[in-house]
Amino acid sequence: MGAAVWAGGRPSNAMCRRVQAALRSASGYPDALFLPSGGVGKHPPSEARVMAGLLRQAGVAEEKILPEEASHDTLSSVRNCVRILRELPSVREVVVCSDVYHIPRCRWLFRLYGIPSRAGEIESGRPPSSALRWMYYHLREVAAFPWDTLLVMISRL
Repeated sequence: MGAAVWAGGRPSNAMCRRVQAALRSASGYPDALFLPSGGVGKHPPSEARVMAGLLRQAGVAEEKILPEEASHDTLSSVRNCVRILRELPSVREVVVCSDVYHIPRCRWLFRLYGIPSRAGEIESGRPPSSALRWMYYHLREVAAFPWDTLLVMISRL
């Protein structure tokens, strides 16, 4: 899942954690595909493009990277990824690589679209000095979970 790009196109710490989690989670799966997602945020280029660069630097072959650059939030990212996944011949499961507080909502959204998932092997990124920021992220997820669920249900009508 996408994460901020810093000035100069540098990956944020969250983005680096998520890419590392994807690499760890794909270890032992030679046919694994990587679907970095995220459009252009505060700083260009797109989140997906920066993550694709990190994956290439780690030795992932270009044909194994399917960037999704149109999304600007979690729900649109999942929707756009699902469109890509449904065009592939056989996807058994998605490994969601995001921060721990964000993974349950991502997995739930994939489930609502009929895509099985599991959590990636992510390390905690919470420095001890940022308790208020992490509390904000958790509270944001509490609000977004039912809202995104409602939006998916409405889109099915």
